[in-house]
Amino acid sequence: MLHPQKGFNQLADSASLSLIIGPRRAALIAAIAAVALTIIFYPLIIRTPIDLDKISIELGKVERTSGSQGEQSLNLQLTFNVTNTNDITLTTSQVDYELFADGVDLGHYTISYEDVPLNGRPALFSGTHVPIKDTGVKIDYSDAKAAIFNKILNNTSDIKWSATGTASIESGTTQETKDFTATLP
Repeated sequence: MLHPQKGFNQLADSASLSLIIGPRRAALIAAIAAVALTIIFYPLIIRTPIDLDKISIELGKVERTSGSQGEQSLNLQLTFNVTNTNDITLTTSQVDYELFADGVDLGHYTISYEDVPLNGRPALFSGTHVPIKDTGVKIDYSDAKAAIFNKILNNTSDIKWSATGTASIESGTTQETKDFTATLP
């Protein structure tokens, strides 16, 4: 008995959706979608608690690295000591601060690690003190700052240094901003 040959349109009608996407393929698609959604929404679901009260930022040292009487500018190196007493390791991406010498505002400065991958940023291990240095502090001479400029040229240890600002503290999934005020007698 000869069966009449089916045309293309008749084949499409006879194929059902269950033949194209079987139970195995549906399970595979569902598994891939679940993994993708978990990766995408993980940072929104999981939040690492950071206790900002357990982080302290202190001004450790201020040193003059260059500058003399004949020059119109001088460079300083600041060291902030960051202490983390949280139970988790943290890092920082940016420290913004205003620097003062004997109450005179010397300017706004930023230490930035934003373009550095997380594994290259300063690791704030639990229970440790981590020094963060800023070598880019440049002070230009002006008539308003002449007295403090000359005092810095003579001896930086006779000056009461202070800094106020914010630091971005991060864990793997959370970023918080810590306000600080630090003084160096």
